[in-house]
This record gives sequence, C-alpha cells and structure tokens, in this order.
Amino acid sequence: MRLLGKKGLTVLTTCSMALVFTACGGNTATTDSKPKDNQSSTPAQTAKAEKPITLKLATWEQPTNIAALTKVNEKFHAKYPNITITLDTSKPDAAYQTLLQTRLNANDADIITDFAINPKKDWHKGAAVPPLQQYIDAGLIEDLTGKPYLSNYFPEALKNATTYKDKVWGVDIGTVTYTGVFYNKELFEKNGLKVPTTWPEMMDVSKKLKDSGVSPFTLAGKDVWPLGMVANGFIQAIEPNVEQLDKKLWSGETKFTDPVFSEIFTKYQQMLNYTEKDFMGIDYASVVGRFATGKAAMMPDGIWNSGAIEKANPNLKFGYFPMPASDKAENNKNFFGKYDMSLLVAAKSANKDAALKYLEFISQPDIYNEFINTVGFLPTQPNVKFTNPFMQEVAPLASSLKLAMDVIWQAPQGAGDYTGSPTPVQFLKPAGKETPEEIMQKMQKEWEVEMKNAK
Repeated sequence: MRLLGKKGLTVLTTCSMALVFTACGGNTATTDSKPKDNQSSTPAQTAKAEKPITLKLATWEQPTNIAALTKVNEKFHAKYPNITITLDTSKPDAAYQTLLQTRLNANDADIITDFAINPKKDWHKGAAVPPLQQYIDAGLIEDLTGKPYLSNYFPEALKNATTYKDKVWGVDIGTVTYTGVFYNKELFEKNGLKVPTTWPEMMDVSKKLKDSGVSPFTLAGKDVWPLGMVANGFIQAIEPNVEQLDKKLWSGETKFTDPVFSEIFTKYQQMLNYTEKDFMGIDYASVVGRFATGKAAMMPDGIWNSGAIEKANPNLKFGYFPMPASDKAENNKNFFGKYDMSLLVAAKSANKDAALKYLEFISQPDIYNEFINTVGFLPTQPNVKFTNPFMQEVAPLASSLKLAMDVIWQAPQGAGDYTGSPTPVQFLKPAGKETPEEIMQKMQKEWEVEMKNAK
C-alpha cells in the first residue's frame, strides 16, 4: 500500500474524490421472508425482511485491498441480503485524507479505513495532530471498547494500532513490512550468490550482478515516495531504536549532521548507483513488471506487492530479505513496518448497527483467514493458515515486526522540503543533484528554524 507522507496528511480544502466502486457482488436472490409454520427463520431470511441498507465504506485505491474487501462484502451480503456495501474510494495520500474529512463531516460514511491511530507523542512539540486522532477527539469515531470480537485479535495489535486514551476505536486487520528486498532466486543461483546479511555482502552481490550484465536494483523513482519508503530499511538497520532517534532529534541531542545520518545517506547513494538507469522515470505501477520479468535482480519494496509479482510472472521464483544496511549481521535480521488497514465505524452513521455488524463479521476467524490470504497482509489474528508459499516463507520472519521510523516520525508544522520526512533521499545523487553532506546541512538548518517556531 502506498504510504502517506506526513506532509501529505495536511488537510486540503478541496476534494478530488475518485469514483465510487460498487462492490456488492452478492446475489440478492429472493427467499420467502415469512417462515412457514414450525419453521424457524434463518438469519438471511430475517435480514431479507428488514429494510434495505446501503453501507458506505471509504477506503483508498489499492487493487489487492479492493479485491479482498469485495470478497468479504459478497459473503456479508449473502448472510444479510438487506445490507449492501458500497466502496467509496479515492487515490491514497492527501486525496484520501480529503475524502475522509469530507465524508465524516457530512455524516456521509458508515465505515472508514485508515492506518493506526499513531497519536502525537509528548515530545512532538509543535507537530500537527494526526488526522485520525483529530476525528476521534471530535467525536466522529465510534468507541468499540468491550466488543466481544476484539478478543479475536492479538492484544498488542489492539494496543499499538487502535487504542487511544485507553479505549479501542477500531480493528486493525493486518500489518505490512516495507524494509525488505524482493530478490530473483534464479538470478542469484545462476550467479552463485547468497542472500546478503551485511552491507559489504550486499555491495559484493550488487557488483557481481552488474559485472554479469544484470541490473542489481530497480526502483520507482518517478513517484518519489517509494524512495523514502525504502530509506526506512536503512534507518532501522543502522539505528534500530528509531523511537529513541526520533526523541533525540526533537530534543536536539541528535542532529541531522551526525554520523548516523551520514552513514544512512552514503549507503543509500551506493544502492542508487547500482540501480538500473533512468529509474527516476519508472513509476510504481511499472516497477513490479520490471522485477517480475528479470530486468533487475532485486526490488526493495513492501511485502504487499508479492501478489502483484506472482500475477505478473507466475513462474518467477522469488524471496524477500531484510535490507542489510548495517555492517553488523545482527542488526539486519528484523523487518520494520506498520499496522496497515484499520476499520472504524463513523459515530454519527445512520446505519451504525449494520456497520458494527460488518466489523463483527470480518473479525470471524474463517472470514479473516480468507481476507488475509487475498490481501497479502501479515495477520493481526492468530491461527491464520497461508495458502501462498511466499507468505508461508516470510510470515514467520516478520512475526517480530517493529514499527518503522516513518510511522513514529512527526514533521514539525510548516516543515520544509528537507524535513518533511526523516530521509529526503529524492535529492540525493543520482536521484537528485546533491551529496549526502549537502542534504544533511539543509535538513539541520531547516530543523533548527522549525524548532524555534514550535509552540
């Protein structure tokens, strides 16, 4: 799933809502709603006798998410024929935040999707309050505390993703990691290569691939945001305690000119130098196809694209390993990421009971199991059985997923081009025109001004 940059969360004043995607694929085949003598009505018959309800579910455009939700919606409609689900979608990033704000303020949404609440930390002096936190504070989100189906989820998922002020506001239905690297097993085997576990090994693998005529990496530089997403893998390996790093930046104890950032930018630049030419002209929709067809041996990306790779080339043998950006192998063993899609009910929904029924339905283990196998998330419920061999291989490695830096990071209000994210690598040669030192100096200069203006 495409990531929301902190600056991209700025609430806009205009709405560029995309299409409304009708997802109710269920057949509203009629059944006799009046039970005959000595017969009990089924839930479907009972529901059929009730008035028709259309639930509006707002979410962002992402093909695998839409496909997985559509399957759930069809089953929900089959059980409750009087309830139809309509997906109300827009592009990710700022466009989706505009859609959410518009729908919630107009009481025109029953269920919304978002990421984890991730409330503003105490040390984020002067940072903007995250939108979802604002919606909860404004009374626009229904409190789910005490709902029986919450016990189907890992307690830590509820605590870390959807708990705020000691209340549970939603269910998070999956996590993702995006600090890993997809690799072509056949190209590795052909060149006698092993999965690298340290940065020197990574550079050695890259050199051997390039010497054999294979582009080591491909990246979607045209959309810019994938470059920043990939940088998370470098931060986490070089400084695994990212919350502490964030806190020290805000306190001034750590500066962007410190050696830790020099190492991050220098190694990232080394990777860019092994990335296929003209990667700044490759968009995110195209990059999967380039990897799947063997135009590059490695693709740093989010785990959600495993299904897209399989679809592009069902015969491709591929794996996924943590970005080994540290020189120490022990620092390169973990995946970092975030809680992905959370489902929340609009507190002022006219169809609140039906919306709550939907959350209970998708939380059932059998329904949830099918959802996870379709969407490609890592589960937030136990006992999920993966049907996909790739997920069977990766899921155990990602079981100790830690939150990525960009999830913890809060940009100061009015952040400039160099401090809107913790790693503005789009300015780094050859993606941009600047050296690591030039970027670090500009980051620190902007940051000091913003900290002075923070209230």
